[in-house]
Amino acid sequence: MDFIPPKRKPIPTHYAPQPKAAKPQIGGGKPFVSSKPAAKPLGKAGPERGSERGPAKKPPLVLQPTTLWDYPSQHYGEGQQGSQAYRGATPSYVIWNLLARYTKPKDLVIDPFCGSGTTLDVARDLGRRALGYDLNPQRPDIFRVDARKLPPELAGKADCVFMDPPYSTHIDYSDDPRCIGKLDAGKGRAYYEAMEGAIEEAHRVLKPGGHFGLYVSDSYEHKGGKGQFHPIGFELFALMRKRFTPVDVVCVTRHNKTLEMGNFRMAAEEGNFFLRGFNYLFIVKKAV
Repeated sequence: MDFIPPKRKPIPTHYAPQPKAAKPQIGGGKPFVSSKPAAKPLGKAGPERGSERGPAKKPPLVLQPTTLWDYPSQHYGEGQQGSQAYRGATPSYVIWNLLARYTKPKDLVIDPFCGSGTTLDVARDLGRRALGYDLNPQRPDIFRVDARKLPPELAGKADCVFMDPPYSTHIDYSDDPRCIGKLDAGKGRAYYEAMEGAIEEAHRVLKPGGHFGLYVSDSYEHKGGKGQFHPIGFELFALMRKRFTPVDVVCVTRHNKTLEMGNFRMAAEEGNFFLRGFNYLFIVKKAV
């Protein structure tokens, strides 16, 4: 659950892909191993989930064959994609599966909420070109741009757009007043209007036939003995359907540490509410 406790720069036209990426496998086969070195973390962070003897061994990275996805680690391979220290980072296997299915080598992938660069790293692992934008860039290859105002010259250039936007106000991503994460989904329509602007931009920059994946969770706030549920996923999917053709809806198991904390679990049981156990991955397509 998302529980609330008491001058634009020039756009590069190409990113050199990594040497030959491994062919994605379905249901088994040789695991994919990233050829790039581990990314440097942005700050201190604990080890991946595992025993006291060290991190748990990561299973082979393969295409998920059903609409229920589960992978026990934030990152795949020997290194990291994006930063383990970045709050709200997308699990990299989610992006890997999306790009492996709906793009091919040298395709252009755009992420308007790029965070610590997970999408950029995954795209390059797979031999795709990638552009990342964010109002609070965490590294030099991410450009400071509002997701609602992407560069005009990108119109019809992207083969795939992926976004993992703020889910209302649960994480303080930026001091920039334009940050969508400062808009409360429970107070009026401002959050949804802002996200509709980002969805419109995704449609504008996509090529006809291009795919768009949006990764998001619903929200539940429990304060002062009262709770309020916000169906953010359904609301955003309705906005996506105004412009895109649905391809599928995937549920992704969450491995948030909050889900394992006894005080949060006890609060959910005693307060008769649910912790958020999954995220949506909405996959849609721009008409040809």
